[in-house]
Amino acid sequence: MRIILIFLSITLVASTAVAHHSRTYFQLDRQVEVKGKITKVKWRNPHVRYVVESVNNRGATEIWSMDGQTPGNYEQYGWFEPSLKAGDVVTFVVYPNSKNGERPANKQSGLLNKVIKSDGTELPQKTAEEVASDDESSEPESEFGRSGSKDFSGNWSYTLILDEIKLLGSEPPQNWPLTSKGQNLADAFDIDRDPIFECIEAGAPRMINYLYDRQWTRYDDRIEIVSEATPSEQNRVIWLDGRDKPMGYKDNSVGFSTGVFEDDGSLLVTTDGFSAVRWGLETGIDSSAEKTLLEHYTLTNGSFTGGMRMIFSFTVTDPVYLTKPVKVHGVYDLTDDRKYAEFKCDPESASAHLEFN
Repeated sequence: MRIILIFLSITLVASTAVAHHSRTYFQLDRQVEVKGKITKVKWRNPHVRYVVESVNNRGATEIWSMDGQTPGNYEQYGWFEPSLKAGDVVTFVVYPNSKNGERPANKQSGLLNKVIKSDGTELPQKTAEEVASDDESSEPESEFGRSGSKDFSGNWSYTLILDEIKLLGSEPPQNWPLTSKGQNLADAFDIDRDPIFECIEAGAPRMINYLYDRQWTRYDDRIEIVSEATPSEQNRVIWLDGRDKPMGYKDNSVGFSTGVFEDDGSLLVTTDGFSAVRWGLETGIDSSAEKTLLEHYTLTNGSFTGGMRMIFSFTVTDPVYLTKPVKVHGVYDLTDDRKYAEFKCDPESASAHLEFN
């Protein structure tokens, strides 16, 4: 039980912290309470934002900007846009920006953990303990444990430890075999130039290890993959019937994927047909139309939370930016099925935090 609670607590922190921008500016090992009046609510993707007017313990007025999770992530915990509105006086519990002390009082910021309303109730309504209790009281649907899957269908959550979360997206990958063109990009890296701040998605392979959930649905001829944090044009289809690219196919950031099953039931996916994408290989590293991708997925019931896992790896090749292929490993945990809110990236929400970096 204790392991489950620790895992869920890290997941809730991670979902907030990975809201499409670097976590290095925030103190994830420290929380502060900020009581004040909400002056602005921005319920948009990629993350919710609240602006709060507060009076500190010295009697000075401060303006805080609070960044949170995606709207869809909050909604699964009973937190909706009408839950808080401009004019409400509440207490925000946040991970403070490490640079707050260097900034004027009207430029304070934090990563949102929870909110305590004036009547004492809290948002999100479900705590990690309650989520764990719900999981323990539910009956398994198959011999695989919670919400078991035999055909890769299900809602899958990417697994990271907290130390990995702190570093995620904050710098280019270390020790990748970069060409001179790739190394020039790494040397000129600036986190504030992330294309997501303009609502430009990176596509595959970066979308494979997004921390947000993804829904896999298996059909006779294909697997469809929908992410809670990417627009519909970034949905993936893995064709299982051996088809070729259709006439008139246009290269894009997601590519054209075909899959075959190996003797042990693992899924092998081959993808090409990519367009050139800014930061399309990894943080700070572009990709070219010569990029190819080979993915491998295996189901196992080895999750320490009591459910099923999907072990995966992908090998990416791009001779324009890489001197040799790079292989990356990861793990998805199967979680309870849920509906995703429609994702529409809002450039203002995506880039507003830049003034606090």
